Amino acid sequence: MVKKLALVIVFIVLGISFAFAQLPGIGKLGRGKTSGRKGVSLGELSGSKTKVVSTYLESTKELATSLEKAGEALGVKKEVLEQLAVVKALNEGNINDQALEKARKASKSVYESINQKMEETTALSVESKKLLAESIVHLVNGIQKEQKLIDEVQNLSNQSQTAIRSASPTEVLKIREIAGTALTLVKAIPLDLKLTKDILSTYIQYAKANNISVPSNATDLLKGD
Repeated sequence: MVKKLALVIVFIVLGISFAFAQLPGIGKLGRGKTSGRKGVSLGELSGSKTKVVSTYLESTKELATSLEKAGEALGVKKEVLEQLAVVKALNEGNINDQALEKARKASKSVYESINQKMEETTALSVESKKLLAESIVHLVNGIQKEQKLIDEVQNLSNQSQTAIRSASPTEVLKIREIAGTALTLVKAIPLDLKLTKDILSTYIQYAKANNISVPSNATDLLKGD
């Protein structure tokens, strides 16, 4: 499903580029027109993009909070915070392949450090167990938001296809930008989900071995793609 969606969005981006190249005098045409007279306005499309990006940023925040609490529980909070700075720096203006890859690598590095500490630590204080339980809750919330993103990006793709049918030359650039953001997230979501599910699997195993509470739906989130 994700691969098919990526192909659709690539088609949108390339199709918009081709259509744009065929339209001369862009500065003189289309001012004041809306792209949605046949179904979706540019405002609606922009709103959908904002919603998608917001959900994505919420999911990365949940992951960062989860790793931070786990780091604190295992005595490596300072190191974790330093590495997570790049994740916390993500915002609507820097959602691109390079920034997301950099953030993912940082999260993976933190996870590996936490996993190592888990292997070394079996005697936990009550406070540490509480922090780890909270960490799992945040991670579960993050995964649920990531899964929700699949449908939201699909909707954004569909809206882009509809909007381009009646877009003015000036609106074409904006739609291309929105479709590009959708494509970036389509590529990122499967990689993010793999990482967060790997982390959750490790958390659950450690929690069971150390009598730490786990949300009832946590194991179910590990199923499927």
